Amino acid sequence: MKTVSHKAPGISPPFEAYSGDGPYSFISYAHADKVLVFESMRKLHENGANIWYDEGIKAAGEWVEEIAHAIKNSSLFLVFISPRAVDSRYVKSEVGYALSENKEILTIFVEETTLPAGLSLCLQQFQSVSLDDPTWLEKAMKAIFQRMEAPPSKPENEVDSEELIIDHGKILWEMWEHSREVQKGRMFRSREKLEHPKKSTRVSKEIAKSRSKDYSRHPFTVNVEVVNKEKKPNQPGDIFEDPVAGLFAWIPPGEISIKVPYSDESKVARVSQGYWMSKYLITQQLYENVMGSNPSFFDSSVRNPVANLPVNNVSWLDAVSFCKAITILSKTAGHLMDSHEFRLPTEVEWEYACRAGTLTDYYFGDHASDLQEHGWFRGNSLKKIHPIGLKSPNPWGLYDMYGNVREWVGNSFVNTLLNDSEQDEFRISRGGAYMKTAAECQSSSRSTNSLNHRFRNLGFRPVLAKVRAK
Repeated sequence: MKTVSHKAPGISPPFEAYSGDGPYSFISYAHADKVLVFESMRKLHENGANIWYDEGIKAAGEWVEEIAHAIKNSSLFLVFISPRAVDSRYVKSEVGYALSENKEILTIFVEETTLPAGLSLCLQQFQSVSLDDPTWLEKAMKAIFQRMEAPPSKPENEVDSEELIIDHGKILWEMWEHSREVQKGRMFRSREKLEHPKKSTRVSKEIAKSRSKDYSRHPFTVNVEVVNKEKKPNQPGDIFEDPVAGLFAWIPPGEISIKVPYSDESKVARVSQGYWMSKYLITQQLYENVMGSNPSFFDSSVRNPVANLPVNNVSWLDAVSFCKAITILSKTAGHLMDSHEFRLPTEVEWEYACRAGTLTDYYFGDHASDLQEHGWFRGNSLKKIHPIGLKSPNPWGLYDMYGNVREWVGNSFVNTLLNDSEQDEFRISRGGAYMKTAAECQSSSRSTNSLNHRFRNLGFRPVLAKVRAK
């Protein structure tokens, strides 16, 4: 392609951005490419495409709410790719948000460009054209009209992962039944001890031995179930290994009572489908292998800074893009289960998995002094990040839920519990971190940041689950 000047001061917008109620295409581009992009947009517009683009909108902060809203409601996301676009944080944010919303993407190459590994992986599943192809306009218009005419559809085998149940009476009866069974067991053991002292001692040792393997002293969230009719039911903590993404532990369906943020109200959420959650935080090595770069904060005092340290300094959009990339890699290699995907856990799923059937402040009890054995926090981390998996796991086999780093999640409590599908620019992170106090590392601990926010104590772990409804 011919080399052109990309500096275009004073270039006038070719037309007003679409503002009607019909389907439209969102245009993402680097402003340094205005000359070619505006010329191309004008041709698309003249051929009947409804176009929305950001000309005239003042960028404010890290994310423009109007742009997020426009992407969310578009029928097709169209990105003009060039070296300037690849380097633009706005373009990268827009592409990341489009991926998080599962938008169809059409890539138009302004000129030959080498894409970062992760971005290339995510975009390769979509159609692309190049401006040096004489038929680019015809191909682009075909893709645009296909999306304009296609009715909205839901993924196959969609599953509602969480359903709301507000039945406190049911919960109280279940707790009462549980307490009654515990009391009956105590009475039986007391009677056995009086009537058969030797036998009682032997039985107690056998019970203690069996409980040491698979018993939590806080044995329930609420009504944990295991359902799988096609084969032997998965048990909590069962392991699945994906050659790309690593080891995952089975999280069974069940219910959890959680406090609605910013209120005194509690609600019961039902996780109606089990899912697999990564046993470990995503490491720097795995992230770099997939995405082609390591954005993590580098601490010169830490040895072996990549291999087993959790990736950090990643935004919510980075985490979403990684999940999309490993889904594509695993599916291409034939490892991915049918109708499954890797994604961030919802906030309900994260806390449900973290508690692992417990109701206390921590899955090991209410005493913060015991946190030393389960997570890295301000009291024992020396303000440094540590390799994954060195502390004790929770009852379902998940490591580092209370530290090393906080973990990005997908939909928040508010989205799920209040049936609010709209999200602003803010996202939730859960768990503890090596810079947090013990009180800030409980099962209920949460933080709020922009979806573009990056920090050295912020990472993530994915889940492997059935594809959800949009």
